[in-house]
Amino acid sequence: MRSLVVSSLCLAVLLAGWGAFHYVSAEKSDEYITEIREVMIPAVQAEDWETAQKSFKEFGRDWHRYKKAAAYFFDTTALNEADYSIARAEEFIKAKDPSNSAGELAALREQFKFLHRNESISMGNIF
Repeated sequence: MRSLVVSSLCLAVLLAGWGAFHYVSAEKSDEYITEIREVMIPAVQAEDWETAQKSFKEFGRDWHRYKKAAAYFFDTTALNEADYSIARAEEFIKAKDPSNSAGELAALREQFKFLHRNESISMGNIF
């Protein structure tokens, strides 16, 4: 009986931890999507490179902190694809290329939408 109780408690701790991360992840994804849509893309389209670079630098720092925890819960391939898009967008912004910067940021925005959705508990993801 003691083994059942210990196993149940361990399972409860794991599920509570995953549930808390799922909630934080949803908020982070929404924050990233909003930042890209409302700050970065408009700055790139207006060719306000100083604002775009500043916003993207803060975004990159926050992403790398978040990614350390996300690596335990999300598919590594999806995280790496987001990293690749971030690296490309950063270089396009540094090169002051408005069309490629905006395009890569839009792609990154969509990746964040799918990153959280694909790791959520749903019937489609379970089966």
